[in-house]
This record gives sequence, C-alpha cells and structure tokens, in this order.
Amino acid sequence: MSASGSESMGVVYATALAEAAEAAGVLPAVGEETEAFAKAWRENKNTRDFFLSGAVQRHEKEQAIEKAMRGRAQDLMVNFLQILLWRDRLWLLPEIGGALTKILDRRGNRVPVRITTATPLPPDQVASIVTRLRASLGKEPIVAQEVNPSLLGGAVLRVGDVVADGSVRRKLVELRSRIVRSAESAVTP
Repeated sequence: MSASGSESMGVVYATALAEAAEAAGVLPAVGEETEAFAKAWRENKNTRDFFLSGAVQRHEKEQAIEKAMRGRAQDLMVNFLQILLWRDRLWLLPEIGGALTKILDRRGNRVPVRITTATPLPPDQVASIVTRLRASLGKEPIVAQEVNPSLLGGAVLRVGDVVADGSVRRKLVELRSRIVRSAESAVTP
C-alpha cells in the first residue's frame, strides 16, 4: 500500500476513534493512550515483531493486548486495538496516532511548534517565544525543542507546516550565494 493510502486509512481510523471517544467522554485520555501506544509501536521492535508475526496466533495477540492494557487504558482504547488486530491493521498505529493528534490539536485550537537551535534555550526564552506565538497565532503552541549544533546559531521555527529559518547557517549560505552572484556579474561583460 502506498504511503498516502496508509495515511488516509490512518485518518479514517483516527476519526472514527475520536468520534467514539468524544461520545464516551474520554477523548483526551484516548488521545494520550493512542499516542503512547503508537510511540511504543514505533520505538519497540519486539512489540512490532510480536504483533506482526504470522507465527504468533491471533488469540495470543488478543490476550497480550488484554493483559497489557485492560484496566490500565480506557476500555474503548483496548477495544480499538482489538479491532485493529482483527482487521490486520495494527501496523497503522503510527499514522493513526499522528492523525488523532492533529484532530485533537484542531479541536483544542493548538498548533505544533518545533524550535531548533544550536544550543538548548533557557526556559524563560522558550516562555517568551510561546507568549509571542500565542498572541500572533491565536492558538496554543505545543512546543518541542530540538538541538542541532550544525545550525551554528539562530533558530529554525516550524509552526505546523510553515518553516521560518533564521539560522546562522542559512544566512551564511545566502551570503555566499550573493557573493558568488556578484562575482559572476562583475566578470560577465
């Protein structure tokens, strides 16, 4: 199946889960649980191998979900995982988790923000950025910080799908391009 096909199926399942969770009054909890399970799926090869293995019987997988999740997660979440198992769709968990996060962000008027800098930002500077973003966007920024020493300085800010690159590295690349263009135009008669 193509990546876009899996993403649309992930959106369909996430939408159905969101609607059922909202009707049951457990949407925030199910959102957190889905993201946690999707993260475990992405990061734990043993979990993926177990649930994707043809050598492991379906009833063993059902029991594993029940034992690991029942009483620790919303019943709706456990039932949802069982449905994915029965339909051989557990592999969609990362896409479902991402799609559900987007649904919750839209409903909660939140926007994901990634701040990438050469060194970690002090908490007061992050708080200042969040305050300015909240005022300019009219939404609640959900900030994730990333450190990338190759930036040299400055910051790259990703708000949703929009990127603002104020890094020193980018500015140096632009300066180099201008110098090369100037040199080329000076040599050309």
